[in-house]
Amino acid sequence: MTIDRKEVFRLAWAWAKQDLWAARAPASALRGYFRAALVRAWADVKARAARRAAAAAVRPASEIRADIITLECKDRLYGADWSRLNALHVELRAAA
Repeated sequence: MTIDRKEVFRLAWAWAKQDLWAARAPASALRGYFRAALVRAWADVKARAARRAAAAAVRPASEIRADIITLECKDRLYGADWSRLNALHVELRAAA
């Protein structure tokens, strides 16, 4: 998972300028807004990178189908089983 620091700073400056404009504050207050925007931008870019990494780690459809068949062959399905089955069907649609 790599994070582009240039993207973080570009996003932070854009957000800081937007916050400064929205607050109608003087330009001398930009440094204070940048500090908060940098924290938000770092968290946002880090979350995006994690989502990209998770999307790249998609299981093969055959493996998901095997899990669905195993779950459907149980004698009884309880609430958690139905939730898991629903999640597996969603994952299968995303993998296909």
